[in-house]
Amino acid sequence: MKSITKNKNNVRLISLKVWKLLFIKKKKLSDIFQNEQSFLYLNVKDRSFVYFLIHIAIRNSNQIKFILEKFVKKKIDKNLISLEGILVLGTSEIIWARTPDYAVLNSYVNLTKDQCGQKYSGFINAVLQNIVREKEMLSSEKWDLKNNYPKWLISNWERSYGIKDTIDIINMFNKEPYLDLICSKKMSSKSKLKLIDFLNGIEIYPNVIRSDYKGKIKEILYYEEGIWWIQDLGSYIHIDFLISEINNHQKFQDKKSLKIFDLCAAPGGKTFQLIDNNFQVTSNDVNEKRLNLMIENLKRLQFNVNLLSKDGRNFKFKEKQDIIIIDAPCSSTGTIRKNPDILIRKNNVNHGKLKYIQNELLLNSSLNLKIGGLLMYIVCSLEKEEGEDIINKFLKQNKNFKIIKFKKFNSDLTLKPNITSEGFLRLLPNYFKKHKDQRLNGNNGFFSTILERMF
Repeated sequence: MKSITKNKNNVRLISLKVWKLLFIKKKKLSDIFQNEQSFLYLNVKDRSFVYFLIHIAIRNSNQIKFILEKFVKKKIDKNLISLEGILVLGTSEIIWARTPDYAVLNSYVNLTKDQCGQKYSGFINAVLQNIVREKEMLSSEKWDLKNNYPKWLISNWERSYGIKDTIDIINMFNKEPYLDLICSKKMSSKSKLKLIDFLNGIEIYPNVIRSDYKGKIKEILYYEEGIWWIQDLGSYIHIDFLISEINNHQKFQDKKSLKIFDLCAAPGGKTFQLIDNNFQVTSNDVNEKRLNLMIENLKRLQFNVNLLSKDGRNFKFKEKQDIIIIDAPCSSTGTIRKNPDILIRKNNVNHGKLKYIQNELLLNSSLNLKIGGLLMYIVCSLEKEEGEDIINKFLKQNKNFKIIKFKKFNSDLTLKPNITSEGFLRLLPNYFKKHKDQRLNGNNGFFSTILERMF
C-alpha cells in the first residue's frame, strides 16, 4: 500500500487520515488541522475541501450512520478501520457535496484498493452506487438535525432557552465556521481596510473583522507585524464590557497601579485585549501546551506580560488583586460550530467534575481579591449548571459579593436581549444575525458575570 506521505495531493486520502485521527485516535480537530503536516501541505482549495468534508462527517454523523445501516447489512471488521472511514466520507460527499457522482465513486473505489486491497473495492463500489441511486430520496428525507446531538444536550437547551432558540442554535452550529480577527490599537485605519480587503471580510464590531478565510494563518496580511490576533466575537465582547466597567469605576482610574490577574489565560485573547488597552496583566494557565501557544503570540504581538503556569484552584497569590478573570474550564458546548468534534468526544459531559473545578477556582480567587475588587467569571458553555447555577450558589455562600449588572450596549450591536434578569450576560450562538451572507452570522456561546467584593 502507498503511504499517506507519498500521496499528499490526494485530498480524499488526507481526509481519511484526518478522519482516523479524529474518530479512532480521538485527537482534537483543532490540533489535527494545526499540526497534521499532510493537511498543511495542501493548497488553500484542497485544505478547504478536507475541512468541509470532515465537518460534514462530524455534524451529520448520526444521519450518516442511519443511511449506511440501510445498505451495509454486516458489521465491518474492526481491523478494517479505513473501510469504515471510506464509507463515511463517500456518503458525506455524495449527499452533501457538489462533486459529480462518477468522480466520487471512482475516487473512493481507488482509495479502497490503495488502503484496503482489491477485494474490498467491489463492496465499496456497490454500497456507494446504491447510495447514489437513492440520493434524491435520501437528500429529501426530513431529518431532524437534533438527532445529530446527544439527547441530554438537546433537553438541556430546550429547558433553558426554549424550542425556538434551540432550533436556531442547532441551525447556526450546522454552518461552516468563520474566522474572527481582532485589530490591535496599533493598527492604522488604512491597514485595517487593507486587511478587510485581503480577507474579503467585514467589520462586525469595532475592531473585529470576520471572514470565511480558510488559508494558512501565517499567510494573513500583517501576521509578522503583530497587529492582530484571533479571538471570537463572543469572547471579545465580555472583556470589552469589563474594560468599560474598569474605565467607569472611580477606584480604578490609575491603570498602571491596577493588579489584574488572568487566571486561565491561554491561548491569550483576554490578556491581549487588556494589554492593548494599556493595562498591566499577570497571566496564568495550568495547561503548558496552550501556554506555549500564548507565548508565541505574545512574541509576535510584542506584548509583555508576567506569565505563570499554576493550578488556579490552590495557587497562592503573593498579594491581593484588584481584578481577577476566570475563563473556567467547561464543556465548551457554546463552541460546537468551530469545534464540532465536541459532539463525538463527549457523549455525556462530566458536569460534576467540571462544577467542582469551577467552584474551586471561584473560591480561591474570591479569597485573593481586594475589597472593592472585581471578579469576572466566564465559560464558553451553554449549560446553566456551569454558568448561572454556579454563580447563584457562590453568591448564596459568599454574602460579601454582589453582581455588577451589565448595562452598557454598543450602538451597532445591542446586547440588551442577552442580559438576564440577574444582570448576567448570556450570549447564545444565534445572537449575531446582521449579515446577508449567512456564513458570517453567529458567534460562540458564552456566559459571563462581574462580581464585586464589598467587604
